[in-house]
Amino acid sequence: MTTLLTMKAALLQEYGKPLVFADVPRPMPKADEVLVKIEASGVCFTDVHILKGEHASPNPLPLIMGHEGVGRITALGSAGGTLKVGDRVGIGYVFGACGHCRDCLTGGENYCPDFDATGFSVSGCFAEYVCMRKEWLNRIPEAISPIEAAPLMCAGAAAYASYKKTGVHAGETLAIFGLGGLGQYAIQIAKLSGARVIAVDISEAKLATAKALGADEVVVADSHAGAAIQALGGAHGCVNFAPVGATWPLMLAACAPRATIVLTAVPADQLAFYTYEVVERGLKVVGSSAANRQEMNELLALAAGGKVKGVINTMPFDQINDALACLVEGQVEGRTVLDLR
Repeated sequence: MTTLLTMKAALLQEYGKPLVFADVPRPMPKADEVLVKIEASGVCFTDVHILKGEHASPNPLPLIMGHEGVGRITALGSAGGTLKVGDRVGIGYVFGACGHCRDCLTGGENYCPDFDATGFSVSGCFAEYVCMRKEWLNRIPEAISPIEAAPLMCAGAAAYASYKKTGVHAGETLAIFGLGGLGQYAIQIAKLSGARVIAVDISEAKLATAKALGADEVVVADSHAGAAIQALGGAHGCVNFAPVGATWPLMLAACAPRATIVLTAVPADQLAFYTYEVVERGLKVVGSSAANRQEMNELLALAAGGKVKGVINTMPFDQINDALACLVEGQVEGRTVLDLR
């Protein structure tokens, strides 16, 4: 008689309610998957959107959320190729995509129409074990601890992909709006690329942290922020990591001619503008979601060299609801990672 193996998981059973811990069946990897024992799992603001039902799962509840997981392979669904039991791997938002459409074939697998998202449309990393498709795993260099690596799977990757989309070159100016975990990663990434960085937030504490991380200038995100950035020469690129619509007019006002605005955070607000604000200066507005596999590899190489570090608050797995509450209330400095070791 086969013994059913179980695991501890935090379940979203009702939108807007705390997660509920339960013992659930341990997943079995399919032929193209591996089973990973989670060591660390990051908490992301996307989890808050899902929790509240603002970004409801396409599947019936309960749901295991979480898409910033790091752990070691404990079982292979079939021949693992170069993967083997014991390898440390990272699990990000992209669970899988079709692999053959135009987007997948041109480095845009995170925009594939058949894209599956970890912790949203499939079970995620707020559990002791998770299954992941082999070709979408990220190898984690042993030089990076699981706690450091977990937020790189989404926050770091999103920051890296967003910076690349700004098109800002060495010597040009990037204005970063919102200085939580993504903004903190973006400051370091932009400085490594030779950009001049203006950090923008309403929090004096976050502005101080931004300065310590290498920001050249800091600006308070009030109604005068756009003019203040123009007085510093204007921004050749702006990227928004703040989940509020109030940053939108500030970015429009801050842009130099032919600048690019990258929208990464997802405010509930509807954004509006006068056409001339974009047309007369030749501005571009670009959306950015997650990262592709090459961008993830590039980021992990930087992190392995100690060049990109997170500001991380570590909490035990059983305090996951406290971690989510702190995120909702804006009390988190940097990123929160749950320790499952």
